[in-house]
Amino acid sequence: MTPDDVRNRLRSPWPALDVHVHPLDCFGLYKVASVREDARLLVESAKRSGVEKMCLFSLYTTCPREPSVAECREANDYALRMREAAPEVFLPFCYVNPMYPDEAVEEIDRCVAGERMSGIKLWVARRATHPGLDPILERAVALGVPVLQHAWMKTTGNLVGESFPADVADLAKRHPEARIVMAHLNGHGLRGIEDVVDCPNIFVDTSGGDPESGFVEVAVDALGPERVVYGSDAPIRHFGVQMGKTLGTHLPDVTKQDILWNNTARLLPAWAGVGVLEGDAP
Repeated sequence: MTPDDVRNRLRSPWPALDVHVHPLDCFGLYKVASVREDARLLVESAKRSGVEKMCLFSLYTTCPREPSVAECREANDYALRMREAAPEVFLPFCYVNPMYPDEAVEEIDRCVAGERMSGIKLWVARRATHPGLDPILERAVALGVPVLQHAWMKTTGNLVGESFPADVADLAKRHPEARIVMAHLNGHGLRGIEDVVDCPNIFVDTSGGDPESGFVEVAVDALGPERVVYGSDAPIRHFGVQMGKTLGTHLPDVTKQDILWNNTARLLPAWAGVGVLEGDAP
């Protein structure tokens, strides 16, 4: 059996839409010479695993935990240039810092209303209980875009501004019309699922660790098949390995297809141009 034979056997029967991807330029994992090289390497890696589209958000080159307004703007400009390099693949999200709520709303207007980014990204500058998030969520609702909020539950203790799943639940209840993707299923585990189970406007992405048997099935059972979405957190994790969390389950094919594509497609604004897949696997 050749490497291509192995790759084809592991390949998803459906294309995948990844809700959680960063540029290679972030985190210092890999040095790239240009935006175009960054885009090319990510696209090539993604397509080998069957990922056809990616929601992309830069956290600025050095990933500061409390980025300045200028650093958020630079990060967003980088994501926009990634889209220019591969417009059929990248769906950039606008990265903002709730330490500066007024400036964050201005940046959302520039990037989402003006540049047609497809969503909003929040990381660890402030926990989701902080009032600085409220104007951001209100603007997201007004523009009809989802918000992806980092969340984790660490045995060693979370960072000062890092959200727990219960914080994200608080945010969702303050803004019931918002559509919130809570990142890192493996990072918050079974307790995190229970914390958001009664928040129908929270969707959980499957990133945050290596595949562990039963995690995705538990999430689908507790939240429903429409509230679990595929996310890899590439390049920190590999597209295909993270996809295996869904493909390796005993869930029905229609549910796998929804996780890998349709559930995220339904969250995105119409201008993203991402349709729902119909029919059985090829």
